[in-house]
Amino acid sequence: MSCLSFVTDNNWRAYNFTKPDLIWPVSFTLFVFFMNTLINPSKRLQMAVLGLCFLLTQCGGGNEGSKVLVDETNHRSITEKVSVSGTIEALDSRVVSAENSGRITSIHVALGQQVDSGDLLLSIDAELYTNNLDLAKTNLNQRRAGLSRAQAYQSQAEAAWRLSEEQLNVQVNAYEKGLISQTEFDAFQSNHIRIQGEYESSKHAADEARYLVRAAENSINDAKNGLARTSIYAPAGGVITELNVHEGETIVGTAQMQGSSLLTITNFDTLLFRAEVSESDIPRIHLDDSAKIVLDAYPGKTIFAKVWQLPLSPKQGIDLSNQFEVVLMVSPERLTGLETSQEIPLRPGMRGNASVFTNRVEDVLSVPLQCVTVRPNDEGVIEDVVFVYTNGKAAIQPVVTGIQDEQYIEIVAGLEEGSSIISGPYDAIANTLENNSDVLRVKEEELFQEE
Repeated sequence: MSCLSFVTDNNWRAYNFTKPDLIWPVSFTLFVFFMNTLINPSKRLQMAVLGLCFLLTQCGGGNEGSKVLVDETNHRSITEKVSVSGTIEALDSRVVSAENSGRITSIHVALGQQVDSGDLLLSIDAELYTNNLDLAKTNLNQRRAGLSRAQAYQSQAEAAWRLSEEQLNVQVNAYEKGLISQTEFDAFQSNHIRIQGEYESSKHAADEARYLVRAAENSINDAKNGLARTSIYAPAGGVITELNVHEGETIVGTAQMQGSSLLTITNFDTLLFRAEVSESDIPRIHLDDSAKIVLDAYPGKTIFAKVWQLPLSPKQGIDLSNQFEVVLMVSPERLTGLETSQEIPLRPGMRGNASVFTNRVEDVLSVPLQCVTVRPNDEGVIEDVVFVYTNGKAAIQPVVTGIQDEQYIEIVAGLEEGSSIISGPYDAIANTLENNSDVLRVKEEELFQEE
């Protein structure tokens, strides 16, 4: 293979004389040198220089266009997804606090232990609450004795009042018949009013005594409840995932203030994946959309889930961006592929990434994702376009796109199946190619080879 090398713009370039665009320049040069042997020797040098200049002009001025890759439109299935990151947490996680303040006398569970609802967790010193119950019982007995006295006094006062009522009727008849004087009648009437007042007072005293008994009974109940709360039981079944106290430690009850967090019980039967989604992606996600989760703790292992909760309002991020918290529910029956000896393979706090599959179309016309770029149309409106390869030219073709995955994008309108579309390099598609640009179709391994 014959080849001529020369310097152009301080770079070495090698030209292959067997290329079609060099046949005529080479032929002309050979003709010039042949004629030089026939004409005047004094003109031979000028003819040689003229032929060489013509050759350089033809070789250097040839333009094959930008090297490009070409792909064809095809029908395929496309699954659209939203990628998010988040954290595993349990649906049912109970933080246990004490209502009573006091010293912990015994702890009946250990970290990681499985407990059932109603199991005894720990005990608080009950001496104070036992004393309170004894005092409440004593007070109740006293109040009941007071009620008995008040009721006895009321009965006596009522009997005296009824007797006085009968005697008053007799005295009225006697007074009307003139059998007793006005003074005697007034004295008896005054005594009757006094007896009636004592009877009314006895009724009020009995009512007050009954109220005090009820209050004392309530105090008994409060004291019993206080004593019962010195034993803390599991509100639900699960695993002890946090144990924050020790025997002998004094804790603060929720009756006084926020209270001490004693331990946490987590039920691992239902797990969630709480993820943050940008406001541009949240409209694409729907309830019950399927998802796949890959945790940092289990690289390469897939956990299946579905969208369980969608937020109505965003969380304000540190960078003032709006992030929406989407909750995925993990499918417990799909955890067998983790292949771990751990009894509890997934734990709250594990981080990972998830793909939420938001849409899927079957057998649609599509092109590689990098084929689609944007260009202004004749009215200056930016629109989606591809470059169609036709006989060494790149022709702009506006398109209407649909959903996309990581590799392909749906073409709703603008192309037909089998169209030759320029698919690379990306920089040429995105920036340099224009309508009717000269291009050279090459294979991928030839794209960045020097000529």
